[in-house]
Amino acid sequence: MLAPLLLSVLLVAPSQADVLTRARQAYNAQRFDEAITLAAEARGIERLTHAASLVFARASLERFRQATDVADVASARQALLSIDPARLSPSETVEFRLGTAELLFVDEQFGAAAEIFEAALGTVEAVHRERVLDWWASALDRHAQLAPDGERQRRYARLLRGAERELTRTPSSSVAVYWLAAASRGVEDLDRAWSVAVAGWIQGATMVPGDRGTTLQHDLDRLMREAIIPERARRAAPPADPEALKVALAAEWASIKQRWTR
Repeated sequence: MLAPLLLSVLLVAPSQADVLTRARQAYNAQRFDEAITLAAEARGIERLTHAASLVFARASLERFRQATDVADVASARQALLSIDPARLSPSETVEFRLGTAELLFVDEQFGAAAEIFEAALGTVEAVHRERVLDWWASALDRHAQLAPDGERQRRYARLLRGAERELTRTPSSSVAVYWLAAASRGVEDLDRAWSVAVAGWIQGATMVPGDRGTTLQHDLDRLMREAIIPERARRAAPPADPEALKVALAAEWASIKQRWTR
């Protein structure tokens, strides 16, 4: 009578583990609704509870970042607080730290979040690197916005150095390209911000595949129209007319986009 029971265990165990595997795959593919559903199922399996709670929490925080539903934050917090770090593997421990940093970001503890994200960049798996880089840069950007003038520029200088390092390491990083342009604007190097944005737009059209390229172009276009162009026009030396220069820069940017759109 023992043999059939053992066979049943052997058949069920891989299926149970597969639920968590599929939840992780959905998270990596940024299918966060699916990841949350699968992770919730896996949380009901005792031996998977802690690892599944981690996937559930991180997917919930990413979904909050997209849709800003505060219920996702509450769910993520409850899931993170339920985890016993001693029950996690070394790679899951890294993910647990990232989940903690993401929750700190949502709680507007941007400086603390940036510290954890930056430390994690040295150990995170390649598949997560772009997302962690974006979390880190976003945290430092928000931290800089809250600082007085001199400190704000120092924080953006740190972001600028980080983006430059990442592009040396991974020249195709669309996240690093965007934040290089944004950080250049943050340190008031508007000529470089313009040049990086133009180069990034072209890179999005010709070198960054699929949705990543489209997203990069969309983000750079918004940065140009809402920040770089108005600030370049406003800071123009007399006798330049800021409004006329703004119109001219906007026209030049539109021409660049038209020439480099497939």
